[in-house]
Amino acid sequence: MHRRYRFLACALATSLLACQPPAPANTTTPTAAAASTPSAPTTDPSLAFREQADRWLDESLARHPARGVELGLHAYDGKLPDASPDALAAEAKALHDARARFEAIDPSTLDAIARVERGTLLQSIRGELFELERRRQPWTNPMDYLGALDLTPYISRDYAPIDARAAAVIAIADGTAAYLAQAQANLEAALPRTFVDTALLQVRGTIAFVATDVPAALQGLTPERGQALTTALAGMTTALKAYEQFLVGRLAAATDDYALGPERFAEMLRETQGFDVSLERLEQLGRADLERNLAALREAAARIEPKRSVAQVIARIDRKRPTPSTVLAVATAQADAMRRFVQEHAIVTIPSDDVAIVKDSPPFMRWNAAFLSGAGVFETAALPSFYYISPPDPSWPKAQQRAYVPTEPDLQFITIHEVWPGHFLHGLHMKANPSRVLRSHWNYAMGEGWAHYTEEMMWQAGVSDDPVVHVGQLRHALLRDVRYLSALGLHTGGMTVAQSIAMFRAQAFQDPANARQQANRGTFDPMYLSYTLGKLAILKLRDDVEAKWKAQGKPFTLQAFHDALLGFGAAPLPVIRQALLGDDAGPVL
Repeated sequence: MHRRYRFLACALATSLLACQPPAPANTTTPTAAAASTPSAPTTDPSLAFREQADRWLDESLARHPARGVELGLHAYDGKLPDASPDALAAEAKALHDARARFEAIDPSTLDAIARVERGTLLQSIRGELFELERRRQPWTNPMDYLGALDLTPYISRDYAPIDARAAAVIAIADGTAAYLAQAQANLEAALPRTFVDTALLQVRGTIAFVATDVPAALQGLTPERGQALTTALAGMTTALKAYEQFLVGRLAAATDDYALGPERFAEMLRETQGFDVSLERLEQLGRADLERNLAALREAAARIEPKRSVAQVIARIDRKRPTPSTVLAVATAQADAMRRFVQEHAIVTIPSDDVAIVKDSPPFMRWNAAFLSGAGVFETAALPSFYYISPPDPSWPKAQQRAYVPTEPDLQFITIHEVWPGHFLHGLHMKANPSRVLRSHWNYAMGEGWAHYTEEMMWQAGVSDDPVVHVGQLRHALLRDVRYLSALGLHTGGMTVAQSIAMFRAQAFQDPANARQQANRGTFDPMYLSYTLGKLAILKLRDDVEAKWKAQGKPFTLQAFHDALLGFGAAPLPVIRQALLGDDAGPVL
C-alpha cells in the first residue's frame, strides 16, 4: 500500500525548478509544465519564494528525517526526531512563523506554478499545525511515534552498500530507547482505547520484525558490523518491549473518547485538505454515492444470477479464486493488460518505461494481501518498484489459504488502484516533475482520490463488460463509501464502533474481521474518507474543466485532463482546481 502522509523533501543544492504537464492542444490553461527555469535575479518574487521554500523544506526534514528517507533522500538515514517538549514547542513556533511568511507573499506576484507551490506548502503547514495543536497527536496517539522507527527502507532495496544501510539501522536502533522514553513522557494517562489497541498491534509486529526480518535481510556484514548490529537490535527490542508494557499499562484507563466533534472535523478538512464544505453537504454527497453504487451492484448481480440476492451472488463470485501458486501470474497479466489499456485508449500519458515488478511480498511486509511499494521519488539510482502480492501463511488450513487470495475481479481493481493507472503511474508523474515542492508533497485527498477515481474511470472507459468484473469495482467503491460515512458518523454523529462495523458488514459486504479493522481505523484515521472525497472532487473537476474548455472552443480528452491533473503532483485538490479553472473555479464539491 502506498504510504499516505504529507511528505516534505529537503532542499537540494540546485535551485528549485518550475514545471508543467502536457497541456491540452491549443489551450493556455496554466499547468505544472508552463514555467521555465527561473533566470531572473533574486529580486524576482517567484525565485525569492523558491529560496524560502528551499530553506523551509530543509528545516522540515531535519525535524522529521524519516520523511526524507522515504522520499529517497538518504542524507537523513539513521536519524530520529526529537520529541522532547522543547522540540515540540519549537516545531509549533516554526510552523506558525512559516505560515505567516508564506501567507505574506502576494500570489499575484508569482508565476503560475509558484502559486501552486505556495498553496501546496501552506496547506501542508496548516495541516501540520492542526495535527500538532488541535488533534494533539504527540500527546494522544501512541502510534504517532512508530513511523520514525520503521527500518523497512533500509532493507527493502539495495540503494547503498549493505554496510552503509546496516550503519543506518544501528543508529536508529541505538536511539530507540531515548526516543520512546520521550514518547512515554508525552503521552497522556487516558488515551483512546482503539489507539492503544492498534499501537500494541504495531509495536508487537515491530518487535518480531526487528528480531527476525532485519538480521535476516542484512546478512554478509563484516564481523565487526555484524556484532554491532546484533547488539543494537537487541537494545531496540528491549526498548520496544518496554513501550509495549507501557501501552498495556495504559489499557486500564483507556477511553472511547476518540471523536473530533463537528467543529474540529470540519476544521480538519479545511486545514489538512483545503475543503470548506458543510458537514450536511458532505453527508449528502456520501450517501448519494453509496446509493448509486448499491443500485449498480444490484443491477450487476441481477445480470449474473437474477434469482439470487446480492449477498448470494457475491458469495458465488468469492468461491472462484486463483490459487496461491497462480496468483502472481494473474496479477502480472493484469498489470500488463492495464498498462496496454491505458496506452491504447489514451487514458493518461505514461512518462517513463518503468514498471512495477510483481512478486511475493517479503515476510516482513505481509500486512496486506496486495500493495505497491514504490521507490522514493528522489532516488538517484535506478531502483525497482514492487507490486507485492502476499501469499497466505502455509500453516493455515487449506480453506483459509484459498480465502486469503483475492478473487480475480478484486485483484484487477487492486491492480488498477495500486499500479496502472493508480499510485504507481501517479508516482512516475511525480518523479518526472521538476518542481521540488510538488515532487515532495503528498496530499491525502488527491493521492487516494486519484487512485480510487481510476477504478471507476477504467470501468467506464471499457476495461471490461463482464458484470462479475463490475461487481469487483463496485465492492471497492462501497468499501470507500462506508469509510466516508463512518468517518462522519464516528466523529460528528455519535456513531459507535459497533454501528460502524455493522455498516461495513451490511453495505460494504466485509467479513467480520475486516469490518472491525475498518471501523477501528476510522477512529484514529478520520481522513480515510479521502478516497471517496477525492474521487468526488476529481469527478466534479473533470466535468467543470470539460465545460470550460469546450466553452472556449478547446478540445477535451481524458488524456489531456489527466495529464494536466497529474502535472501538479499530489497538490491539494482545491489548489489544483484554482490553477486549472482560474478565479471562477467555484466550489470543490
